[in-house]
Amino acid sequence: MNAKIVAACEAFSMGDSTPALEYIADGIEWHIVGDRTIDGNEAVKEMCEDAASQGTPNFQNGRVIKGKSHIIVEGADLDNDMHYCDIYAIDENQIVEITSYSLASF
Repeated sequence: MNAKIVAACEAFSMGDSTPALEYIADGIEWHIVGDRTIDGNEAVKEMCEDAASQGTPNFQNGRVIKGKSHIIVEGADLDNDMHYCDIYAIDENQIVEITSYSLASF
């Protein structure tokens, strides 16, 4: 697995999309489970710009699992009791799909 793509996915999961933007495929699908699916490179960029305008989250990645064609990043929001897991599908050095799960404690 390309180390730059792994680092880009880790940054994306912590709320910094800039390193990942060059690796996002035109036809990407970003599934935010329980919320919505964002289709296409431009829509993902817009979503990231909107999130960035709201401030920098205090996320910390925990475990990172690297497979042949997937990267999984688990982490937590240090300001809130929320945990996340992002699954990145990689094809030909591009991020072609992201599936994001989040869980808040009750």
